[in-house]
Amino acid sequence: MTKRPVGRHRFAIGAHAALWVLLGLAGGCATTQSRHEFLAERYPPRAADAAVEVFRSGLPQVPFKRIARLDVHLEKTGFVTSRFEDALPELKTQARQAGADAIIEIDERRSQVLETMVYHVTATAVRYTSTP
Repeated sequence: MTKRPVGRHRFAIGAHAALWVLLGLAGGCATTQSRHEFLAERYPPRAADAAVEVFRSGLPQVPFKRIARLDVHLEKTGFVTSRFEDALPELKTQARQAGADAIIEIDERRSQVLETMVYHVTATAVRYTSTP
């Protein structure tokens, strides 16, 4: 009867478990929440592929009115951070649902709860009052 080396077997199990832990951390979990709130008058939504201009600074050069506040909240675990580009598609979706032509007054906030990285963006959706 041949004996198996116990140490090598334990190492193989340990390495396998460590690999799964690393893959789990790398994949992590992600949560996205978003909404818009009308400031006054409500407008019908724009088409899903309608263009939405984004002004990270400055304002549109055409007359406009502020119609909605936009919120996008992203959470990722495993110390993975979010960027503005991660929130942008959802900001545009919310702007279209509010009937907006553009997004202005963008405010970004970051925080952390243990290994969860939180990224929150607020913005103002505007509707042009004349054609650009």
